[in-house]
Amino acid sequence: MTKGIQEQKLGILGGGQLGRMLVQSALDFNIDIKILDPDANAPCKNIVSEFVVGKLTDYDTVYNFGRGCDLISIEIENVNTDALKQLAKEGVKVYPQPEVVELIKDKRIQKQYYKDNNIPTAEFILTDNKETVITHKNFLPAVNKLGKEGYDGRGVQILRSEADLDKAFEAPSLLEKLVDFEKEIAVIVARNESGEVKTFPAVEMVFHPEANMVEYLFSPADISAEIESDAQEIAKTVINRLGMVGLLAVEMFVTKDGKVLVNEIAPRPHNSGHQTIEANFTSQYEQHLRAIFNLPLGNTD
Repeated sequence: MTKGIQEQKLGILGGGQLGRMLVQSALDFNIDIKILDPDANAPCKNIVSEFVVGKLTDYDTVYNFGRGCDLISIEIENVNTDALKQLAKEGVKVYPQPEVVELIKDKRIQKQYYKDNNIPTAEFILTDNKETVITHKNFLPAVNKLGKEGYDGRGVQILRSEADLDKAFEAPSLLEKLVDFEKEIAVIVARNESGEVKTFPAVEMVFHPEANMVEYLFSPADISAEIESDAQEIAKTVINRLGMVGLLAVEMFVTKDGKVLVNEIAPRPHNSGHQTIEANFTSQYEQHLRAIFNLPLGNTD
């Protein structure tokens, strides 16, 4: 017999601000939540029934944490996916699926996935170290992105000319052609276990020029109906090709000639969706919960 939503324990890897907002939404469903976070004073500490301090990348910590859960989700990609795979084998539902998290947390694999699946993206070259980047100096101007552990603007260097090559990463990374774009937009899309898919209207992101982080956004994005439609379809294609269950933020460039290219994706609630708490009938957090518990997806207007 299938357990009802309130009879299941949800484990979340990560108890930061995204985790806290997810928990606040879960309170409306009366869901029992357990959190794992390395910070003893994480934002989620005092608002869940069980808070565990531990390393998200440690196999034993994640495995032992997950054994007491019916369902596991994440608020950050940098987690031990081997432990999640083992838990899934033992019958714990893990959404987004560990294989999807693994693909997304390495930007090199993520980028190759777009190319292999005919998902529009900027031209790129995979590089192993600074020396490899230098051998491709004719590819500049480009963006050098670390394969792993770059987030919130970290792990990204813009190399406009040979004078910038000293900033190149020594670790496995990729060189992505610098896109002459008009705007950066994002579409948040959700998919539940039954395969129902819903998108939120596209938003326009404005990045801080030095910190390389989203400073503010416009919702809805000031784009044509045609570009909106293209962006929505691309987001649906990505989540369906991945077969992912949960919430996916798809960041895209709108080029000056009206093309839409996928930049990066994040398999969790995202800073391009905070405004949905007040602006949309269903928030991104409620939608994530609806998706992972296989409930009908909410109205995103």
